[in-house]
Order: sequence, then C-alpha cells, then structure tokens
Amino acid sequence: MSSRSAHAACRRSAAFTLLELLVVMGILLVLATLTAISVGKVTRDAKLANATNTLIASLGNARAIAIRDNTYVLVSFRIAPDRRSRIVPREPQVVQVITSKWTGEVVTPSTPLPAGVEMPSTNDVYGERFLPVPGVPQRELPSGVYVAGPGFFRGAGTSYGASDQFWFTQPTFVGAANFTTATPTYTFNPTLSEVGNNIGILFAPDGRMVSRLGEQVVEVDTVAASDGNAWAKPFVDLDGNGFPSRGTSVFAPFPALQNVSFFYYDEPIDETFVDLVPYLAVFNMAEARDRFDTASWRGPNIGGLGNTVSGQVATVPPRVRDLSRFIDEQSDRITFNRYTGVAGILQR
Repeated sequence: MSSRSAHAACRRSAAFTLLELLVVMGILLVLATLTAISVGKVTRDAKLANATNTLIASLGNARAIAIRDNTYVLVSFRIAPDRRSRIVPREPQVVQVITSKWTGEVVTPSTPLPAGVEMPSTNDVYGERFLPVPGVPQRELPSGVYVAGPGFFRGAGTSYGASDQFWFTQPTFVGAANFTTATPTYTFNPTLSEVGNNIGILFAPDGRMVSRLGEQVVEVDTVAASDGNAWAKPFVDLDGNGFPSRGTSVFAPFPALQNVSFFYYDEPIDETFVDLVPYLAVFNMAEARDRFDTASWRGPNIGGLGNTVSGQVATVPPRVRDLSRFIDEQSDRITFNRYTGVAGILQR
C-alpha cells in the first residue's frame, strides 16, 4: 500500500459518519432541554422562597409593632399601583404587602355609588378603619407571586359547603392606562379582569394572631326584611378619606345588594373589607396560569359567591376552583404559633 493510500484510510477511519453526528446532536439537545427545565424550576423555586421570606419578615415586623404600640396591627395585600398614579395598577402586576394600625374608629361605608344607585336605608356593614404605619415600607413580592387565604370567612358555609377547602387571593386587572394627560386615567375592563378578595392577618397588642378585633363592639339593629346579618370588618384607608372605597362597579350576581361590593376586590381603587384568615399560602400565579384555561376566570359574574345558588350550595367560581387545586399542591404555607403569634413556614 502506498503512503498516500495509508493516509487516506486513516482519515476515513478518524471521521464521524452522519449517523454518529445525528446521535450526538440528539443527546446534546436532550441535555439542553433537561438543563433548561431544571434551571426554570430552580428559578421559580427561588422566586417563591424570596417571596415567602419577604412575607415572613413583614409579619414579624407587624407583630413587633403591635406589641410595641399596644394596638392591633393588620397585614394585608393589594395589587401595587403604578408609581405615577394610584388608580393605575403597575405592569407587570405585583402584590404589595401593607402594614397598618387600627385607628380605633368604626365607620359606615359612605363611599359614592354609581349614578342612580342608592345605599339601602338600613346599613348593615361597618368598617374598622386602619391606616398604613408611617415609616414602614410597603414591600412588594416578586412579579407573578400571589398570596392566598382559606375561605373560613365564607360564613355559614352556604356558599360552598366546606368553604375552608377553597383558597382566595388577589385579583388580576386588565385595562388601558393613559399617562399623556395632566391627570393619568385608567380605563378598567371588567370583562377581561379577574375578581379577587382582600385577605389579611391581624395581630393583637400581645402579639397573638387573632380573628377579630377584641375591643370593638358595635350594636346594630337589622330589619326583618333583610337577611338579619350585620358585618364589622377591617379596611385599610389608603386614600385617607375616612371610609372604604368600592369603586364604581356593582357586584353582578347580586346587583340589588350594594353592600356586597365592599367584600370583593374587583377594581384597582377598591379599599374592600379585609377577610381575616388563620394562615397563608404563597404561590406562583404565573405558573398556575400556564396550567389552566384562564378564559373561564374572567368577568364580573364569577366572583366570590359564584354564578348561581341552588338551595345551600353555590357554583364554585372556576378561578377559585382551579387555583385551590394548584395551591394545595404548589405553595409555601405560613402558619402562626397559637400562643405567641410567631409566623413560620410549614414544610411541604
């Protein structure tokens, strides 16, 4: 064999065949996919851990303020407003943690109603007025992370039966902002937005987590024609006007009951009543939205009470139903010591 032929044979034996190249490329593609999935999961877990730690710190600070000032301190949540105007939700939307103190006042919700609508003559709803604590920053959770609470506040369970099986969380708003005018405007789209609730944790002067204001007493007379219920619930007076704001919407399932709108967080400017819960769940809303068909979550007719009521059982809103399933599986739980009120993370 000549020297030239020997070199050619060596080159042919050292080269890769097309099949071998395709196999290697396939292996690299699989490894890249697995790496991307792993990195994405690590990123999501890190975001959730960051949000949980932020919330734990806020709860601890609120408890310390309650003990220091010998008063009731509330930790609640809202969709953060744009820094240019409080009537416009920030994009992307983030959840803001608010720490507020009770003023000692109990007020009636005399906020203006839509044109042609009047408040019922017998007012059975009262607000326990809280104001943000001066000097305490309103912390923000990472984008896409929401906070939920169990539905214990659904009263006698006539809405869902075992209401603590369901989780309630903040809304998601859709609308158009205009910052070109002297006063920014926001055109809210109720058809595409998602109704939510305002949940919170209340600390007593001794630092314990409690379910109601122990020092507040309101005597209310209800008329026989009404449902016989009277409510006194906390609200955060963010605009400082002295009473809770309910925006301009009328809660569609019960248009005749105007007070119902104070219980549902369905507009960016709402100062709805806070439903006090005994524990919290922190979860990745962005991940949940990827799992479900969110088209059924939208609109004003599918808020907290459901679309229809048949006897003592109501239709569970799709958003509540789907998110409850997700939160049960994929959330960080924050619980509180029964005797001290200290918050801690419940391990999965």
